[in-house]
Amino acid sequence: MAINLDYLNLEWNILAIDDSKLNRAIIKKTLTGLNMKVDEAADGSEGLNALKNKKYDLVLVDIIMPKLDGFGFLSKFKDVVGNDFVPVILMTGSDDLNSKIKGLRIGADDFLLKPLNEKELVARVLSLLRLKSVHNELYERNLLLKKELEIAKRVQQFIIPKDFSQIRYPSVCGRYLPIEDIGGDFFDCYQISDDKYGFLIADVTGHGIPAALVMAMAKMMFNIYATRFSSTSKLFASVNAHLSGLLLDTQYITAFFIIYDKKKNCINYSNAGHTRALYYRASKKKVMALDANGFFIGISENTDYEEKMLAVEPGDKLFLYTDGITEIKNYGGEEFGEQRLAQFIFNNSSDKGDSFCNSLLEEVKSFAPLENQVDDIAFLHIDF
Repeated sequence: MAINLDYLNLEWNILAIDDSKLNRAIIKKTLTGLNMKVDEAADGSEGLNALKNKKYDLVLVDIIMPKLDGFGFLSKFKDVVGNDFVPVILMTGSDDLNSKIKGLRIGADDFLLKPLNEKELVARVLSLLRLKSVHNELYERNLLLKKELEIAKRVQQFIIPKDFSQIRYPSVCGRYLPIEDIGGDFFDCYQISDDKYGFLIADVTGHGIPAALVMAMAKMMFNIYATRFSSTSKLFASVNAHLSGLLLDTQYITAFFIIYDKKKNCINYSNAGHTRALYYRASKKKVMALDANGFFIGISENTDYEEKMLAVEPGDKLFLYTDGITEIKNYGGEEFGEQRLAQFIFNNSSDKGDSFCNSLLEEVKSFAPLENQVDDIAFLHIDF
């Protein structure tokens, strides 16, 4: 019998479990000539012991056997092989539908009727080994992808700042919690001149690798142009013009950019379709929402962005964030929301730096466990 085994690059290890020596002999004789090594076991208990001592690529097991039958073997099979994919063919002398359903339910992958037909035996074994071959290939690719994602995660962690000590005033801290290993939210700080600092928060649509790639490209673009403009609106217009046409049809970037002028003691800000920044005015004990008109970045080449100005006073706070924090929902389906966030800022107006950031994360966790998170969370907290 000429069988094309080009896809089989290894010798396959098969375990035949049957109390009938004749059936085991048929299996061994039929499969040994097809680049397969066949080991034998006389019942389910022997089969489990064999699996503990050696890795097998496929198992054939009879249903009716002494000591431990095929169903009993299947019930303990996963405890032995764990997460390894080892296909199992149940052999039965009865074409009983209920037995087949029970076998499939507890872990069988296919059935063979006895007495065994050699051609059918070969066909079903090859079919499952082909499936295992594909599974093994996908598993290896998945391991490689995980390694690449880990590298990408380290790169992203490197390019998103954690230390803001280079900015002596105002005081800055931030947090970034992606829902996957890598994400599309980011923030950054820029020294534009001796007396001016820029603060950026941005959110790329989507998650995972596509969002992370666009995030890296957008962050590089902001790094290039942030120090060239003293106007938030002109910066957005320039970055938008360069990114338009480079993103996929379903991708865009929202962003909020602020420039703090130390000499004038004021901030200028623009918004590109992002969540509104929140500003705590200490003298009035009031939280204000800062907003300005402006469309998403990367959609249209010619987009105008409004720019506004606000005077800064000692004790004020500025909070920039992505919508992952306000859109997280508790088990009742209620969002954390902008109002709850503003109330937290008001109630914790005396907290500074990391103390404020850590308290906010605890507040969010108490409202909704972070496993309920459906979007990346990123925020910058600035104390004047």
